[in-house]
Amino acid sequence: MAKQKFGLGRGLDALISGASEVRGTSQPAPVDVESVQEVPIESVMPNPRQPRRIFREDDPRLLELRDSIQEHGLIQPIVVARLHHAESNSVKETKPSSTGWFGAETDQEPVETVQTVQYQIIAGERRWRASRLAGLTKIPIVIKDVTPQQMLEMALIENIQRADLNPIEEALAYQSLIQEFGLTQEMVAKRVGKDRTTITNSLRLLQLAPKVREMLMSQSEHFTEGHARALIGIEREEDQITAMGKIITLRLNVRQAEELATQIKAGQEQDAAIQQITTAARPPELLALESHFRDALLVKVDLKRNAKGKGTLVLHFNDQDELERLYNRLVKHEE
Repeated sequence: MAKQKFGLGRGLDALISGASEVRGTSQPAPVDVESVQEVPIESVMPNPRQPRRIFREDDPRLLELRDSIQEHGLIQPIVVARLHHAESNSVKETKPSSTGWFGAETDQEPVETVQTVQYQIIAGERRWRASRLAGLTKIPIVIKDVTPQQMLEMALIENIQRADLNPIEEALAYQSLIQEFGLTQEMVAKRVGKDRTTITNSLRLLQLAPKVREMLMSQSEHFTEGHARALIGIEREEDQITAMGKIITLRLNVRQAEELATQIKAGQEQDAAIQQITTAARPPELLALESHFRDALLVKVDLKRNAKGKGTLVLHFNDQDELERLYNRLVKHEE
């Protein structure tokens, strides 16, 4: 009888074959079932070198994966390294059998042995977390004998291929390979299959102020990697942070963010730079209409409109009296 095969997909194929063997095909690599073991989920621990820093249990993608695992089981085994620690707790490890995770039937009974061993995740922490949320007590694993550097490289490659890392997490992983393991940018580029300039540009993001990096890690739709790159080179951290706030509040596009950064670097005050940028980007008829609203209502007015005519009209007031005056003009007048 032919041995059963399981496809791991291109990302895990790259990990299991080694970082240098990333193939250009999307065909899954068959994995012999005898290389897969089933172990208690509690014997598997996250990798402290995992490039991905943010895991949220309310992440819709994580919850979707949890639901899939609850319905179909964990189809892709997790890639781990074996760890031996004197302080490890004894855990029960079930030898692989065809009554295991893939659901085939056989007369063979699982054999349990007590070992002082733990496994550290190389690739698949999101699947491990989703399996825990799904209530699994055992998970399938593939064990690799790797060095700490190889663990980081493999985890980085998998996350990049799955587009799971935000720009700061990716940059920090590159930095770890360079600082902790002595790799050059060229060597890092070859290992992850990217151009050296891509690695250089990624590392430059780490020059940003900590609060700016935190915002980029949150992946706000109004503050993207392009916005953040525009702020690199602004020397004072407080100027970077203030500029970031303006970009988010005014929803500046990347080009406007670049113009703002250029003017800040030239020594121009941010408020004046913002006024110049936003005024230059708006047509005269919109400015005139905004002026008419301001004259009629006697408050500061911000009017925005896109090419399709959709937009926002924002009225600013300084105190309760101004609010009541606006109410009388706009609401009571209509009554």
